[in-house]
Amino acid sequence: MSLDRAPGPARAFVRGKSGNAPFLPGGLEDIAKVSDASIGTIRDVTTDEDMEAFDKADGNYQSRGEIDELLPLDRTYLLSPPSSASRPKAQARILKRDWAHVEDITKPNPEYELLKKNGGLAKEYPFELDSFQKAAVVHLERNESVFVAAHTSAGKTVVAEYAIALATRHVTRTIYTSPIKALSNQKFRDFKITFGSNNVGILTGDVQINPEAPCLIMTTEILRSMLYKGADLIRDVEWVVFDEVHYVSDAERGVVWEEVIIMLPEHVNIILLSATIPNTKEFADWVGRTKRKDIYVISTPKRPVPLEHYLYAGREIFKIVDSKGEFLNIGYKDAGEALRRKQDKEREAAGLPIAVRVGARGARGAIAQRGQRGAPPGRGGPPSRGGGASARTTHHQQDKSLFVHLLGLLRKKDLLPTVVFTFSKRRCEEQASTLNNIDLCSVVEKSEIHVALERALTRLSTSDKKLPQILRTRELLSRGIGVHHGGLLPIIKEVVEILFARGLVRILFATETFAMGVNMPARCVVFSGIRKHDGKSFRDILPGEYTQMSGRAGRRGLDSTGVVIILAGDNLPETHTLHKMMLGTPARLQSQFRLTYNMILNLLRVEALRVEEMIKRSFSENASQRLLPDQQKKVTENEKILGSLPKLSCDICQPSIEDYYDRSAEITQLNQRILWLASKHPQGNRMLSAGRVVILKDGHFPSNIGVLLKIASFQVTATGVLDHTKVYFVLAYVSPETKAHKNDLDVILPQWPPSPLSLLVEDGVYEVSKVSFASIAMVTTRSIKIDVGDITERHKISSMNEVILQLNEIVHEWISEGLDRVPEVDWGRIRQLEFQDVVRKRENLADGLANMACLTCPNFENDYQILHGEKVLRSNIAMLKLAISDQNLELLPDYEQRVQVLKELKFIDENATVLLKGRVACEINSAHELVLTELILENALAGYEPEEVVALLSCFVFQEKTEAEPVVPPKIQAGQETIMKIVERIEAAQLRNNVGEDLNARIKFGLVEVVYEWAKGMPFEQITALTDVAEGTIVRVITRLDETCREIRDAARVIGDTELFKKMEEAQIKIKRDSRFHVILFRVANY
Repeated sequence: MSLDRAPGPARAFVRGKSGNAPFLPGGLEDIAKVSDASIGTIRDVTTDEDMEAFDKADGNYQSRGEIDELLPLDRTYLLSPPSSASRPKAQARILKRDWAHVEDITKPNPEYELLKKNGGLAKEYPFELDSFQKAAVVHLERNESVFVAAHTSAGKTVVAEYAIALATRHVTRTIYTSPIKALSNQKFRDFKITFGSNNVGILTGDVQINPEAPCLIMTTEILRSMLYKGADLIRDVEWVVFDEVHYVSDAERGVVWEEVIIMLPEHVNIILLSATIPNTKEFADWVGRTKRKDIYVISTPKRPVPLEHYLYAGREIFKIVDSKGEFLNIGYKDAGEALRRKQDKEREAAGLPIAVRVGARGARGAIAQRGQRGAPPGRGGPPSRGGGASARTTHHQQDKSLFVHLLGLLRKKDLLPTVVFTFSKRRCEEQASTLNNIDLCSVVEKSEIHVALERALTRLSTSDKKLPQILRTRELLSRGIGVHHGGLLPIIKEVVEILFARGLVRILFATETFAMGVNMPARCVVFSGIRKHDGKSFRDILPGEYTQMSGRAGRRGLDSTGVVIILAGDNLPETHTLHKMMLGTPARLQSQFRLTYNMILNLLRVEALRVEEMIKRSFSENASQRLLPDQQKKVTENEKILGSLPKLSCDICQPSIEDYYDRSAEITQLNQRILWLASKHPQGNRMLSAGRVVILKDGHFPSNIGVLLKIASFQVTATGVLDHTKVYFVLAYVSPETKAHKNDLDVILPQWPPSPLSLLVEDGVYEVSKVSFASIAMVTTRSIKIDVGDITERHKISSMNEVILQLNEIVHEWISEGLDRVPEVDWGRIRQLEFQDVVRKRENLADGLANMACLTCPNFENDYQILHGEKVLRSNIAMLKLAISDQNLELLPDYEQRVQVLKELKFIDENATVLLKGRVACEINSAHELVLTELILENALAGYEPEEVVALLSCFVFQEKTEAEPVVPPKIQAGQETIMKIVERIEAAQLRNNVGEDLNARIKFGLVEVVYEWAKGMPFEQITALTDVAEGTIVRVITRLDETCREIRDAARVIGDTELFKKMEEAQIKIKRDSRFHVILFRVANY
């Protein structure tokens, strides 16, 4: 794991190899002291010499490899990590400190001005930097990590650019990671312009260009793989930029970000870029604590271009939020009136009578319709999916006129270019189709668009150029109209992005992904609806989502304000919905950390890394890990106090006092169980009804008689959850000191049974309180008649005084009768087996308790207090140590269950040593690692041709729905059955070990026929006729399949299967097809 280990083979320089151990993650230096470079080195199943067979099998490996031929032959410089003169020495470790430091960017920044004056800046800008950018630059110059949170288009990229410039100066590397491919491609284009083509490279699952460049752009998943496989390239890295950090909250992929941050070596500095979020300091504190680095939080609430928000209703727009963020009720009301006038005209034109309107709160009147009872448009009825389509017209009919009129308004008010956000790929296409007669381009612009398209598509074959999607997009673009969504071919999406950036696309219909990081500002943003399907159900878009998309409105330096318009359709959204969405606080960053088999196996194969350490360092454990220094300090303090306590030396107490204490404590616990079970039984409920006399003993009540009044209603906790703990109102007979809370204790002495003498009080008063079962030491045989209403509702003092007189009389009766214990209710009347078992257990513990020798000691009370103090301290120490230990980790049970699955399936042995199966699974990232590993090692792929193999593998990477039923040969059907048998076997193992993961839902054979015919060479135009799945989705599946094939090829190296290696090589060639279509699959625009 040491950076001093010898570099590996050249072919593994960029992506690493499974035989490498990962470099020691930063922050783990105190846990894993590695003095020998051999520690953590993994003995591979195959040696480098054994690879000759594979290199021969991989005939044109050198000709196709973009990496090895570009690397210098002498790579001894890799033996030490990068350094710079400005790098400060590591600070001493301290147990507790703040790792996140919030910068005040309102203060002057003389350090930046001095750098600029002396020509010390690594990169000069032709414009004056904002204060947050200057602050970030200063910290980067100091070699410090930063978290920059700012609104969309505020200029966060400047920080990334400066890091790249610094790395170039230091002759090191910067890795830029992004959550989506579109952002990676755009940054690749932008950075090439800024830093030159030779200085920028890109590395994704399907593209590898210029990997030796000082600046490498890649997906987070690729970086994770490089870290686990100990890629030598990591030695050179000085900065890693995480763009769109709020993506860490993504349920599916957020875990990858946490893994990468945890796994980065100590010498790598971190730059976090994010939209504004409420818990920047919390997240930065987690990163800092995990990496043992100071993280400087630089936030700016300032939006470069202020936004104004409008409702589109009745073919007009009405401002509802001004540029200062004030909600304008008058604009909302005017929009409602305009909508009604429009509806009246439509009804009149259709020959229908004008609807009678009735009054409604917040509006001047509304159409009285069934199910709405006088609600204004948008109120009372269920919201539609698209944000309010009419019940009387289809979506398409509504949109046909809607977008024609909207575009006319946008042109009239000079609000082009515009992005229309729609939460459906199909609706994007439909909405663009409504503008068939609209042309927004001049002759010159048409020519420029034509040239750009021809350059982009020049390498496609004539038949591919005639693909329906390409023809349609070409026609739309020629009129200044664009569409952008996941169903488009990659090359088409890139052309659209570039033409939009050049201002040649005037109106763009896009899905939400267009807003994710891609720097494509517009004059105006339009929401065709404010509801979306999140994969589970339809819901209103969240404030953070709205902010992300609306932030595309307003071009810095061109527009004084950005305009955001919400289409009302036939319904106005509720005001509270608009308030929450437009002005609400974005969601906090939340950990989506979860354990995967791949992660567990990758960590188990390295002795110096423990899975528990990974869990501890996850963002999900941040709150508990922050308390560790305090808890460790408390353990030390309590142990010190424990050591100073006087020791019991009484010969009378010594033999039995501890047994007496332990029995009494257990009886107290059993009493609570008895009461809880009694409350669940009809007879028990009668025993616990109003008027029942009880003995109260807790931290507040030392030992007091009281009476039950009634059950209190359930309370809502601070977190908003309903607490179902049963609580009773009681009236207690207490001393004035008790009522004043003068003698409250944290922990009480366990003593059983209560004695009547302990209930005596001087100058007793009443106290009404709420108590749980934990406060009720005993339910007595006595009941008294009370008027509960007089006490709990009317608060009659005379009634309460009357009750305490009765309670006092009862105590004196017990004393006069010479009772040494309070008489307890007869629990034998509750004839329930479990209940009686608990009662008998308590009785067995109580037998002989009163005859113990320690009770005869004259100093018993004092000795019992000493023992109590010791027991409490030992209990506190044990609880603190448990909180500190791995046993308190939330994900530990899931880890243990998954380990059992791996043992049962022989991926690891009983000592958790990774076996051959486990080593193969470490290679698999793009598919389910267990299923695919079983498929490989059962040699289930041996009898299939390459095109049949990739067809079967498509079930792992295709995740969408399709109505088209694939038609495939019987041989492939048999392969599908084999896969499902493996899935069932693994699911059965998971079920036996309580691992909740639905594998069946992840295996989809919907594109088996498509991929099969594709690999056989069927023209793409015919391929699209086989399925209802969009072209872009098909291409995405094929590109992911290329990555899966590469992983299986690497797995073949691990197990020494040259035949499988050759087969996967051939499969890759077949799905990539000829060079002309390669551009449609893997194109990164260069125009």
